[in-house]
Amino acid sequence: MHRPPREQHTVSKVVLRRFAVNKKVSVYDRHSDSIYPKGPGGIFRLHDFDGHEPLEAERRWGAVEQHMTRTYRLIDQRKVLGDPEAVDVLRDLLAVHWVRSASMRVMQDRVFQQVLDAHRGDWARRPDLLSAAYTQRTGLLPAGPGALAWTNEELHRISPQVRAEIYSRRNAMHYGWARQKFATGEVQIAYAKEGDFVIGDAPVITAKTDFEGLGPHQGVALNEASVIIMPISPGILIGLGTKPMYLDIDQPAVETYNQMQVRSFIRWLGARPGGPSDRQMRAEIPARRIYG
Repeated sequence: MHRPPREQHTVSKVVLRRFAVNKKVSVYDRHSDSIYPKGPGGIFRLHDFDGHEPLEAERRWGAVEQHMTRTYRLIDQRKVLGDPEAVDVLRDLLAVHWVRSASMRVMQDRVFQQVLDAHRGDWARRPDLLSAAYTQRTGLLPAGPGALAWTNEELHRISPQVRAEIYSRRNAMHYGWARQKFATGEVQIAYAKEGDFVIGDAPVITAKTDFEGLGPHQGVALNEASVIIMPISPGILIGLGTKPMYLDIDQPAVETYNQMQVRSFIRWLGARPGGPSDRQMRAEIPARRIYG
């Protein structure tokens, strides 16, 4: 029997390994305010992203990740757009990383709290309901506003188990919706002619016209996004557009995409050790400690 995974990756290990040199990725960890090299197994993790059905979630992601070795080979050969099965894998890879990201956890926490606060406010305006609920719970009549406020808080106290179940169901729902959304776009592959890409723990960048935010945690809903992109190796970026194509992009464009990752990541930012982006990260991020 498998032990349920508690630390779940926001970026697939099969992707992180492409950023590794000697089995290490250079990362900035915002929690420790440090830059250091570490293996893919110990970075880009989120505790109990799906704490209700973690094995089912892992099977869902794994069904996509298991095809990436072949898909990477086709990308490296610039043959992937001629393979419909591999193109579908890339669409699903985008869906996996849009859903299973630190940005989605931030967004879900925010929405959950907003709904809870709104419902609590509705009950606060109905003292008759709160009074009845107090009597049902205690067998007593409420003595005043304090008793009603206590009842309101008790009614809206959500256990960690219930919250985890809600998140789990929404994760599965969001994944299905993202797959449907991404199925309508054409996959595009960009190759860096100069420089290299960084990757954050909100790796699928969604942006919309005339708006500064990036990703769901910064106010970009998926159905509003005019840009959908993700780096999948130090030299390769994938995205969705109106027609399939291969692109070769120069250093300024690489830097533009890297700045999107820098602006949107929550905890982890990674780069290929010793590469241009790693050197820039070490020079420009005022980390408290720098190793390696």
